[in-house]
Amino acid sequence: MATNRLEWVETLKCIGIVVVILGHISSPLSSFIYSWHMPFFFIIAGFFLKVDLSPILFFKKEFYRLMIPYFIFSLLAIFIESIKRLVLNRDMLNWNDVLQGTLLWMDINTLSDTYAFVLWFLPALLFARFSVYLVIRYIQFNWFRWFTLFLLFLTGTYIELPFAIDEGLNAALFVYIGWCLFKEDNNFLILGCIMLGCLYLFFGIPSLDMASKSYQNPLLNIIWLVSFSFLIITAIRKLDINPHLILIWGGDTMLLFIIHPYTNNIATLIVDKYMSGFWFIKLFISLLILQCVILFKSRYRNWRLFRYV
Repeated sequence: MATNRLEWVETLKCIGIVVVILGHISSPLSSFIYSWHMPFFFIIAGFFLKVDLSPILFFKKEFYRLMIPYFIFSLLAIFIESIKRLVLNRDMLNWNDVLQGTLLWMDINTLSDTYAFVLWFLPALLFARFSVYLVIRYIQFNWFRWFTLFLLFLTGTYIELPFAIDEGLNAALFVYIGWCLFKEDNNFLILGCIMLGCLYLFFGIPSLDMASKSYQNPLLNIIWLVSFSFLIITAIRKLDINPHLILIWGGDTMLLFIIHPYTNNIATLIVDKYMSGFWFIKLFISLLILQCVILFKSRYRNWRLFRYV
Protein backbone atom coordinates (compact mmCIF):
# COMPACT_ATOMS: atom_id res chain seq x y z
CA MET A 1 0.00 0.00 0.00
CA ALA A 2 1.29 3.46 -0.88
CA THR A 3 2.16 5.46 2.20
CA ASN A 4 2.59 8.79 0.45
CA ARG A 5 -0.79 10.47 0.51
CA LEU A 6 0.28 12.87 -2.20
CA GLU A 7 0.78 9.99 -4.62
CA TRP A 8 -2.68 8.50 -4.18
CA VAL A 9 -4.19 11.98 -4.43
CA GLU A 10 -2.34 12.56 -7.72
CA THR A 11 -3.74 9.23 -8.94
CA LEU A 12 -7.25 10.38 -8.02
CA LYS A 13 -6.72 13.65 -9.87
CA CYS A 14 -5.49 11.76 -12.93
CA ILE A 15 -8.60 9.57 -12.91
CA GLY A 16 -10.76 12.66 -12.48
CA ILE A 17 -9.28 14.57 -15.42
CA VAL A 18 -9.47 11.58 -17.77
CA VAL A 19 -13.17 11.07 -17.04
CA VAL A 20 -13.78 14.82 -17.51
CA ILE A 21 -12.18 14.60 -20.96
CA LEU A 22 -14.20 11.49 -21.76
CA GLY A 23 -17.40 13.09 -20.50
CA HIS A 24 -16.98 16.01 -22.91
CA ILE A 25 -16.52 13.74 -25.96
CA SER A 26 -20.18 12.62 -26.10
CA SER A 27 -19.40 9.00 -25.35
CA PRO A 28 -21.98 6.41 -24.25
CA LEU A 29 -20.56 6.86 -20.75
CA SER A 30 -21.19 10.61 -20.58
CA SER A 31 -24.42 10.51 -18.54
CA PHE A 32 -22.81 8.16 -16.02
CA ILE A 33 -19.68 10.32 -15.81
CA TYR A 34 -21.72 13.49 -15.34
CA SER A 35 -23.47 11.89 -12.34
CA TRP A 36 -20.30 12.21 -10.23
CA HIS A 37 -17.25 13.64 -12.00
CA MET A 38 -17.40 17.37 -11.08
CA PRO A 39 -18.39 16.80 -7.43
CA PHE A 40 -15.51 14.31 -7.33
CA PHE A 41 -13.10 17.13 -8.19
CA PHE A 42 -14.61 19.38 -5.52
CA ILE A 43 -14.23 16.56 -2.99
CA ILE A 44 -10.53 16.22 -3.87
CA ALA A 45 -10.19 20.02 -3.65
CA GLY A 46 -11.18 19.80 0.01
CA PHE A 47 -8.27 17.52 0.94
CA PHE A 48 -5.70 20.27 1.45
CA LEU A 49 -7.83 23.07 2.86
CA LYS A 50 -5.66 25.22 5.17
CA VAL A 51 -7.84 26.67 7.89
CA ASP A 52 -4.96 28.14 9.92
CA LEU A 53 -4.60 31.17 7.64
CA SER A 54 -6.33 34.48 8.25
CA PRO A 55 -9.48 35.07 6.13
CA ILE A 56 -7.80 37.79 4.06
CA LEU A 57 -4.66 35.73 3.42
CA PHE A 58 -6.70 32.62 2.59
CA PHE A 59 -8.89 34.46 0.07
CA LYS A 60 -5.89 36.25 -1.44
CA LYS A 61 -3.94 33.02 -1.99
CA GLU A 62 -6.99 31.28 -3.46
CA PHE A 63 -7.78 34.25 -5.71
CA TYR A 64 -4.28 34.36 -7.20
CA ARG A 65 -4.16 30.58 -7.62
CA LEU A 66 -7.54 30.26 -9.33
CA MET A 67 -8.58 33.57 -10.82
CA ILE A 68 -5.37 34.53 -12.62
CA PRO A 69 -5.65 31.36 -14.77
CA TYR A 70 -9.35 32.09 -15.19
CA PHE A 71 -8.77 35.54 -16.67
CA ILE A 72 -5.73 34.53 -18.76
CA PHE A 73 -7.42 31.55 -20.37
CA SER A 74 -10.78 33.27 -20.73
CA LEU A 75 -9.10 35.93 -22.85
CA LEU A 76 -7.25 33.23 -24.79
CA ALA A 77 -10.52 31.35 -25.40
CA ILE A 78 -12.26 34.50 -26.64
CA PHE A 79 -9.35 35.29 -28.96
CA ILE A 80 -9.21 31.78 -30.44
CA GLU A 81 -12.99 31.61 -30.85
CA SER A 82 -12.99 34.98 -32.62
CA ILE A 83 -10.23 33.88 -35.00
CA LYS A 84 -12.04 30.60 -35.71
CA ARG A 85 -15.29 32.38 -36.52
CA LEU A 86 -13.50 34.87 -38.75
CA VAL A 87 -11.68 32.14 -40.69
CA LEU A 88 -14.83 30.02 -41.07
CA ASN A 89 -16.93 33.07 -41.98
CA ARG A 90 -19.33 32.54 -39.06
CA ASP A 91 -21.24 35.12 -37.04
CA MET A 92 -18.93 37.01 -34.73
CA LEU A 93 -19.28 36.93 -30.96
CA ASN A 94 -21.69 39.24 -29.19
CA TRP A 95 -19.12 41.20 -27.22
CA ASN A 96 -21.61 42.53 -24.70
CA ASP A 97 -22.67 38.97 -23.78
CA VAL A 98 -19.11 37.66 -23.83
CA LEU A 99 -17.68 40.37 -21.58
CA GLN A 100 -20.64 40.25 -19.22
CA GLY A 101 -20.32 36.48 -18.97
CA THR A 102 -16.56 36.53 -18.51
CA LEU A 103 -16.29 39.40 -16.04
CA LEU A 104 -19.62 39.26 -14.19
CA TRP A 105 -21.46 35.93 -14.24
CA MET A 106 -18.59 33.48 -14.86
CA ASP A 107 -20.96 30.52 -15.22
CA ILE A 108 -21.24 27.89 -17.92
CA ASN A 109 -24.34 29.43 -19.48
CA THR A 110 -22.60 32.73 -20.20
CA LEU A 111 -19.24 31.17 -21.09
CA SER A 112 -20.63 28.55 -23.46
CA ASP A 113 -19.99 30.52 -26.67
CA THR A 114 -16.23 30.03 -26.37
CA TYR A 115 -13.70 27.44 -25.24
CA ALA A 116 -13.88 29.07 -21.80
CA PHE A 117 -17.03 27.10 -20.95
CA VAL A 118 -15.12 24.84 -18.52
CA LEU A 119 -13.61 27.76 -16.61
CA TRP A 120 -16.71 28.24 -14.44
CA PHE A 121 -15.06 25.65 -12.20
CA LEU A 122 -12.30 28.05 -11.09
CA PRO A 123 -14.37 30.89 -9.54
CA ALA A 124 -16.81 28.28 -8.21
CA LEU A 125 -13.92 26.49 -6.50
CA LEU A 126 -12.68 29.80 -5.05
CA PHE A 127 -16.00 30.52 -3.33
CA ALA A 128 -16.59 26.88 -2.40
CA ARG A 129 -13.26 26.62 -0.59
CA PHE A 130 -13.68 30.04 1.03
CA SER A 131 -17.18 29.14 2.23
CA VAL A 132 -15.91 25.91 3.78
CA TYR A 133 -12.98 27.76 5.33
CA LEU A 134 -15.38 30.19 7.04
CA VAL A 135 -17.65 27.37 8.22
CA ILE A 136 -14.77 25.39 9.72
CA ARG A 137 -13.15 28.43 11.28
CA TYR A 138 -16.21 30.02 12.84
CA ILE A 139 -18.64 27.16 13.51
CA GLN A 140 -17.53 24.83 16.27
CA PHE A 141 -20.35 22.29 16.39
CA ASN A 142 -20.02 19.59 13.75
CA TRP A 143 -23.77 19.08 13.30
CA PHE A 144 -24.22 22.81 12.74
CA ARG A 145 -21.47 22.78 10.12
CA TRP A 146 -23.30 20.07 8.18
CA PHE A 147 -26.60 21.93 8.51
CA THR A 148 -25.01 25.17 7.30
CA LEU A 149 -23.31 23.54 4.32
CA PHE A 150 -26.45 21.70 3.27
CA LEU A 151 -28.33 25.00 3.49
CA LEU A 152 -25.64 26.62 1.32
CA PHE A 153 -25.96 23.73 -1.13
CA LEU A 154 -29.71 24.33 -1.49
CA THR A 155 -29.26 28.09 -1.69
CA GLY A 156 -26.66 27.78 -4.43
CA THR A 157 -28.84 25.31 -6.33
CA TYR A 158 -31.90 27.54 -6.58
CA ILE A 159 -30.56 31.10 -6.86
CA GLU A 160 -28.37 32.92 -9.38
CA LEU A 161 -25.49 35.11 -8.22
CA PRO A 162 -22.63 36.83 -10.09
CA PHE A 163 -19.00 35.65 -10.11
CA ALA A 164 -20.16 32.00 -9.93
CA ILE A 165 -20.84 32.49 -6.22
CA ASP A 166 -23.97 30.36 -6.45
CA GLU A 167 -21.99 27.50 -8.04
CA GLY A 168 -19.46 27.89 -5.22
CA LEU A 169 -22.15 27.68 -2.53
CA ASN A 170 -23.58 24.67 -4.31
CA ALA A 171 -20.20 22.93 -4.30
CA ALA A 172 -19.11 23.84 -0.76
CA LEU A 173 -20.75 20.72 0.71
CA PHE A 174 -18.54 18.49 -1.44
CA VAL A 175 -15.38 20.40 -0.53
CA TYR A 176 -16.21 19.89 3.14
CA ILE A 177 -16.82 16.18 2.57
CA GLY A 178 -13.34 15.99 1.04
CA TRP A 179 -11.83 17.86 3.99
CA CYS A 180 -13.45 15.43 6.44
CA LEU A 181 -12.57 12.36 4.38
CA PHE A 182 -8.90 13.24 4.00
CA LYS A 183 -8.39 13.31 7.76
CA GLU A 184 -9.84 9.85 8.23
CA ASP A 185 -8.58 6.42 7.18
CA ASN A 186 -11.93 4.65 7.41
CA ASN A 187 -12.62 1.89 4.91
CA PHE A 188 -15.63 2.91 2.82
CA LEU A 189 -15.09 0.29 0.11
CA ILE A 190 -17.67 -2.28 1.24
CA LEU A 191 -20.15 0.37 2.39
CA GLY A 192 -19.78 2.23 -0.90
CA CYS A 193 -20.39 -0.93 -2.95
CA ILE A 194 -23.52 -1.78 -0.96
CA MET A 195 -24.97 1.73 -1.19
CA LEU A 196 -24.22 2.04 -4.91
CA GLY A 197 -25.74 -1.36 -5.61
CA CYS A 198 -28.92 -0.51 -3.74
CA LEU A 199 -29.24 2.90 -5.38
CA TYR A 200 -28.70 1.48 -8.86
CA LEU A 201 -31.22 -1.36 -8.36
CA PHE A 202 -33.96 0.88 -7.01
CA PHE A 203 -33.38 4.20 -8.78
CA GLY A 204 -30.83 3.70 -11.56
CA ILE A 205 -28.15 6.34 -12.10
CA PRO A 206 -29.51 9.77 -11.14
CA SER A 207 -28.87 12.37 -13.82
CA LEU A 208 -26.75 15.38 -12.91
CA ASP A 209 -25.20 18.35 -14.66
CA MET A 210 -23.44 20.20 -11.86
CA ALA A 211 -22.25 23.03 -14.10
CA SER A 212 -25.91 23.94 -14.73
CA LYS A 213 -26.98 22.92 -11.20
CA SER A 214 -29.39 20.45 -12.75
CA TYR A 215 -30.08 17.72 -10.20
CA GLN A 216 -32.59 14.92 -10.80
CA ASN A 217 -33.12 14.67 -7.05
CA PRO A 218 -30.66 16.60 -4.84
CA LEU A 219 -30.66 14.11 -1.97
CA LEU A 220 -30.44 11.08 -4.26
CA ASN A 221 -27.70 12.74 -6.31
CA ILE A 222 -25.66 13.52 -3.19
CA ILE A 223 -25.91 9.96 -1.88
CA TRP A 224 -24.98 8.50 -5.28
CA LEU A 225 -22.02 10.74 -6.08
CA VAL A 226 -20.59 10.69 -2.55
CA SER A 227 -20.87 6.89 -2.40
CA PHE A 228 -19.19 6.53 -5.78
CA SER A 229 -16.47 9.01 -4.86
CA PHE A 230 -15.84 7.21 -1.56
CA LEU A 231 -15.59 3.95 -3.48
CA ILE A 232 -12.92 5.30 -5.83
CA ILE A 233 -11.00 7.09 -3.09
CA THR A 234 -10.95 4.05 -0.82
CA ALA A 235 -9.91 1.74 -3.65
CA ILE A 236 -7.02 3.99 -4.70
CA ARG A 237 -5.91 4.35 -1.08
CA LYS A 238 -5.76 0.58 -0.70
CA LEU A 239 -4.05 -0.13 -4.02
CA ASP A 240 -0.50 0.87 -4.93
CA ILE A 241 -1.33 2.40 -8.32
CA ASN A 242 0.92 5.37 -8.99
CA PRO A 243 3.15 4.93 -12.06
CA HIS A 244 5.14 7.94 -13.17
CA LEU A 245 2.82 8.90 -16.04
CA ILE A 246 -0.23 8.93 -13.76
CA LEU A 247 1.59 11.12 -11.24
CA ILE A 248 2.58 13.56 -14.02
CA TRP A 249 -1.01 13.84 -15.25
CA GLY A 250 -2.25 14.19 -11.69
CA GLY A 251 0.15 17.07 -11.13
CA ASP A 252 -0.99 18.95 -14.23
CA THR A 253 -4.76 18.65 -13.89
CA MET A 254 -5.42 22.40 -14.06
CA LEU A 255 -3.56 22.70 -17.37
CA LEU A 256 -5.28 19.60 -18.75
CA PHE A 257 -8.68 20.80 -17.57
CA ILE A 258 -8.26 24.18 -19.26
CA ILE A 259 -6.78 22.85 -22.52
CA HIS A 260 -8.91 19.76 -23.11
CA PRO A 261 -11.82 21.58 -24.84
CA TYR A 262 -9.38 22.52 -27.61
CA THR A 263 -7.91 19.02 -27.93
CA ASN A 264 -11.36 17.42 -27.79
CA ASN A 265 -12.47 19.72 -30.60
CA ILE A 266 -9.44 18.85 -32.71
CA ALA A 267 -9.97 15.12 -32.06
CA THR A 268 -13.65 15.38 -32.97
CA LEU A 269 -12.88 17.16 -36.26
CA ILE A 270 -10.32 14.51 -37.21
CA VAL A 271 -12.43 11.51 -36.27
CA ASP A 272 -15.71 12.79 -37.71
CA LYS A 273 -13.99 13.55 -41.01
CA TYR A 274 -11.88 10.42 -41.42
CA MET A 275 -13.01 7.70 -38.98
CA SER A 276 -16.82 7.70 -38.78
CA GLY A 277 -16.97 9.29 -35.32
CA PHE A 278 -15.72 6.54 -33.00
CA TRP A 279 -15.68 8.13 -29.54
CA PHE A 280 -12.81 6.03 -28.18
CA ILE A 281 -10.57 7.19 -31.03
CA LYS A 282 -11.50 10.78 -30.17
CA LEU A 283 -10.45 10.10 -26.60
CA PHE A 284 -7.15 8.58 -27.69
CA ILE A 285 -6.30 11.50 -29.99
CA SER A 286 -7.25 14.08 -27.37
CA LEU A 287 -5.15 12.34 -24.71
CA LEU A 288 -2.24 12.06 -27.12
CA ILE A 289 -2.32 15.79 -27.88
CA LEU A 290 -2.60 16.59 -24.18
CA GLN A 291 0.46 14.43 -23.50
CA CYS A 292 2.33 16.53 -26.06
CA VAL A 293 1.18 19.65 -24.19
CA ILE A 294 2.54 18.21 -20.93
CA LEU A 295 5.88 17.44 -22.61
CA PHE A 296 5.98 20.97 -24.02
CA LYS A 297 5.30 22.40 -20.56
CA SER A 298 8.05 20.27 -19.00
CA ARG A 299 10.49 21.66 -21.55
CA TYR A 300 9.41 25.29 -21.16
CA ARG A 301 8.28 25.25 -17.53
CA ASN A 302 9.72 28.71 -16.86
CA TRP A 303 7.40 30.38 -19.36
CA ARG A 304 5.26 32.94 -17.55
CA LEU A 305 2.04 31.31 -18.79
CA PHE A 306 2.89 27.94 -17.28
CA ARG A 307 3.56 29.42 -13.86
CA TYR A 308 -0.18 29.65 -13.27
CA VAL A 309 -1.09 26.11 -14.33
